[in-house]
Amino acid sequence: MLLQAQDLHSGYGEMEILHGVSIDLDQKEIVAVIGPNGAGKSTLIKTIFGLLRISGGQVLFDGADITGKPPRELVLQGLAYVPQTNNTFPSLTVLENLQMGAITRRTSPLSIPWTRTDHSGTQSQMNDAQIRERATHVVGMFPNLRPKLRERAGTLSGGEQQMVALAKSLMLDPKVLLIDEPSAGLAPKLVEALFSKILEINEAGTAVIMVEQNAKKALAIAHRGYVLETGRNRFAGTGQDLLHNADVARLYLGG
Repeated sequence: MLLQAQDLHSGYGEMEILHGVSIDLDQKEIVAVIGPNGAGKSTLIKTIFGLLRISGGQVLFDGADITGKPPRELVLQGLAYVPQTNNTFPSLTVLENLQMGAITRRTSPLSIPWTRTDHSGTQSQMNDAQIRERATHVVGMFPNLRPKLRERAGTLSGGEQQMVALAKSLMLDPKVLLIDEPSAGLAPKLVEALFSKILEINEAGTAVIMVEQNAKKALAIAHRGYVLETGRNRFAGTGQDLLHNADVARLYLGG
């Protein structure tokens, strides 16, 4: 397994939200995490990404124990996180947002290929020219952003801002992308475009864990899925199995 979260306990302050949640992600998979409001879905990926303190359990990534590591270290090891809100820098241009996506690896000009990793698996540093080169590559994946590179991200539509957030997260070529509620507040047509882009990102080699309220669409593109309820695992299976599970449909899919 590429990523394993085992028996996780975490929450906010003294309030525990996760009561022993476990989730696996294999190479090249999309895993959907669904469930009602308050189930602990967003808490789960924030915990995996080191934003919340783990009071019990373990997170393994690419064979290494990353339990309790801060987000900056996890980014350098190949994890990326797209939060539901505040996921772009609205006063910066689209291009500047992309460049900020690589800020943790920015260094003085050196001739170091952006794909190189050191012996620990941590990605090497990038100079300004390499960051621009990577930005050009990423924009190629989001052609609708090309004419808007000089526009401030805050002036874009909600769907376009989500695309900027996804593009920014890909600047370091992550192994795993954690996405929190990507379709929230978007019109149906934009939701379709967004899910297509997530599929494209996955097909290019990035594994994805996606928390999503639009459970039917999430399960439809997921290789596997997990249903959380009150901070615990309730159901698990392939995306198609969960999509056609009568109990899951009745309780969580509106039918």
